[in-house]
Amino acid sequence: MRAGYNNVNWMRVGIKGWHKAFYATASDSKVFMALMDLNQSDPEKWIIDQGRTKFLKNPTFLDLRSPEQFDQGHVAGAINIPYADLWTFDNFEKVNKSRDIVLIFDNPVVAGALALTLRLLDYQAFILA
Repeated sequence: MRAGYNNVNWMRVGIKGWHKAFYATASDSKVFMALMDLNQSDPEKWIIDQGRTKFLKNPTFLDLRSPEQFDQGHVAGAINIPYADLWTFDNFEKVNKSRDIVLIFDNPVVAGALALTLRLLDYQAFILA
């Protein structure tokens, strides 16, 4: 760690501070650079209402709620993959990178984390408000 940067200091200044705190950080790392880019973006712009989805690039509605919740009502054409099952190969194959992804989930914190994760993987992910 560089002089003058203890754990508390670099945590307070976010990813930029983390980058400055460690010599071993590779600045050409794809994941690190993606994190830097996302750090500059405004996550509130990822939250959209159904009316604005018509301006997206051929959106896929990905409903991450339970099958029971999905059956009680969902967006027409939505794909239901329960949150706990998303990261299996077969389920992730259903999510096409060439399309914008609109996440539907009733926990906004988890939806935000999923949108961030998908954006790190080069998906255009949004959260349905």
